[in-house]
Amino acid sequence: MRHLRYCFYSANDCNEKRHPQKVMESLGITYKGMTPQTMGDQLWYWGCENVPEELPGYLSDLNADPLQWIGCGVTQEFADEIIAEGGGHG
Repeated sequence: MRHLRYCFYSANDCNEKRHPQKVMESLGITYKGMTPQTMGDQLWYWGCENVPEELPGYLSDLNADPLQWIGCGVTQEFADEIIAEGGGHG
């Protein structure tokens, strides 16, 4: 289980105009939840599975611990669920 970062700036540079969820769907990636990070124009996708080996330039691994983001779009319950499923430290 991985966590991914979707960067709107990089998506624009790559001329990606689809909605981020449509992009994830087209790549076959499933995820447990998503947290918008408006200050960085990013979306953080938690608990991703079926991640292809090669990702587009606007999607990258997110090395984050969900416990550190409680209160910033992540609840204690959600963090506990992600950790229980093997997605603790990114």
